Amino acid sequence: METPTVIGLDIGKHELVAALSSGGAVQTVANAPAGHARLVRWAQAQQGSLVVLEATGRYHLRIWAALAAAGIAVAVSNPRQVHHWIQSQGQRAKTDRLDAQLLARYGLQCHPKPSTPPTESQRRIAALIDRRQQLVKDQTRLGHQLNEADPIVADDIGGQLAEVNARLAGIDARIAAQTTADAPTQARVEQLVTAPGIARTTAARLAVELPELGELSGKQIAALVGVAPFDQQSGRWRGQSRIGGGRASLRHALYMPTVTAIRCDPTLHAFYERLRARGKSVNQARIACLRRLLTILNAMVRDGLTWQQTKIGQGVFLPKSA
Repeated sequence: METPTVIGLDIGKHELVAALSSGGAVQTVANAPAGHARLVRWAQAQQGSLVVLEATGRYHLRIWAALAAAGIAVAVSNPRQVHHWIQSQGQRAKTDRLDAQLLARYGLQCHPKPSTPPTESQRRIAALIDRRQQLVKDQTRLGHQLNEADPIVADDIGGQLAEVNARLAGIDARIAAQTTADAPTQARVEQLVTAPGIARTTAARLAVELPELGELSGKQIAALVGVAPFDQQSGRWRGQSRIGGGRASLRHALYMPTVTAIRCDPTLHAFYERLRARGKSVNQARIACLRRLLTILNAMVRDGLTWQQTKIGQGVFLPKSA
C-alpha cells in the first residue's frame, strides 16, 4: 500500500514554510494572498492527503481558509500536543524548515483529524470577543486602581474607567450585530442561552470557538476544553487528579457562568452540594459542575434541544458521578 503524503506547514507572521512527509524540496511563500495562492497550487500538485499546521493566534486563519476552499484537508493541531510529540522524538533543534518537516511527520504518524475553518463572520465575532476580553481586563485593573487611588488622581482613573465601560458597551453591541447577521451562529446562541448561567457573549464564544460542540462525546468535549480530570498515580501513591491543557480561554470563560448556574439550577446545585459533602473543595466541585454543564450543552446541540427540554432541565436527572 502506498504511503500517503502529508504536508507540514509552519506558520509565521510573514512567511509560510511547507514540507512533505516524503521528503524533497521545502516550499516557502509569503503569508499574504499571493503567497497563499502559490502554496495552494503547490499543495495540489503534490497530491497530499492532508496539511498539518498549528494554531498560532490568527496568522493561520487565511491560509487555512484558502486551502479548505481548494478542497484540501487541513488539520489544525494543538501546539501543546505537537510540542510533546516533538520532545518524544528527541528533537531539540528548531528552525522553520525543521518545524514544517516535523509537522509532516507528526501528521503521518498521529493521523490528526481535518478541521473545518471558521466562516468570515465567525472570525469577526471571535476577534470582537478577544477585544472584549482585553477590555474586561482593563476594566478590572482600573476598578482596583480606583478603589486604592489617592483623591488627587481618582478623577483621572475614573475617566479612564468610564471610557473603557463605553468601549465595552460598544463591543457588546457589535458582537450582537455580527451574531444576528450570521444565521447559524445566531441559532446556536439562541439554543445555548436557554441554559442557566450562559449569557449571550458566552454563547457566542462557544459558537465560534468550539465548533466541535455536539459532534464529540461528552468525554471528548471535556478533554478538548481541558476539564477532564487526569489521574496522578505511581505504585501505591495516589495524587490528586488534575485538569489542564485544552482550550484554556474557553475553560476560563465558562467558570463564572458555572458559578451562576450552580446558584440558579436546582439540579446542578444539588450536584454541587453532594460533591462538597463528599469532601470535595469548592473549586473541585465547581470544576465538576463545569464539566457537567459542558457535557449537557454538548448533548443539547447534538440533539437539537433547549435546556428546558433536557432531563436535567426538567429536574428529573442527576448523574451520580462527577
